[in-house]
Amino acid sequence: MVDPFDPGTLAMPLIFKRRRGRPRKADALSAAERARRYRAKRKLQAVQAVPTVIYEQVVRERDEARAQIFRLHAELEQLRPLLGS
Repeated sequence: MVDPFDPGTLAMPLIFKRRRGRPRKADALSAAERARRYRAKRKLQAVQAVPTVIYEQVVRERDEARAQIFRLHAELEQLRPLLGS
């Protein structure tokens, strides 16, 4: 501050030094909030368990499809001599 009655004083600029590093964001998350978001994201990415009833149904349909493929292959082998190939 300049003293109006003292002609020898100079006006000094009021400069504040910035802190080192990256400036803080106003809406930065706390560590607990970051951890909560991380856990929620991991929970969504986790493999979901398939109910046993659905799994058994899919396995049954797969086995039926395999059996049909084997039947069709056997039928094809029987028809090959008749087709001449």
